Amino acid sequence: MKGIVITTKNEISVREFPEARPLYQEVGEAVGGYIEHVHPMHLPDPYCMIVNEEGICLGLPRNPVGCGLYGTKEHGAPIVGDIVLLKDGFRDGEPDIVGLDDEDVKKLGQYIATASGGKVRL
Repeated sequence: MKGIVITTKNEISVREFPEARPLYQEVGEAVGGYIEHVHPMHLPDPYCMIVNEEGICLGLPRNPVGCGLYGTKEHGAPIVGDIVLLKDGFRDGEPDIVGLDDEDVKKLGQYIATASGGKVRL
């Protein structure tokens, strides 16, 4: 399963998450702990963001791109720690989080570059 990882230092990369282990373990390692599935107000459907559920309690640094996508300026809640962008979809007929295909990666890469004024590029 492919996802886009964005660090707190605005480093962005495409990462392959093996499906041999459960999603919460693979993506949990990328965000540094328990995962929380969120739907940012500035990220188009069907895309979603996975964050560290305990990031604020752990004192993780703000993620500028995550804050922008989430809408922190509008409602005040920050996104902290590294994030992973994935997609809401279906697996075995059930709603689930799924990986990105090459077209998704391209689309999100362009979207993030535009939204960040060119400061963050895939």
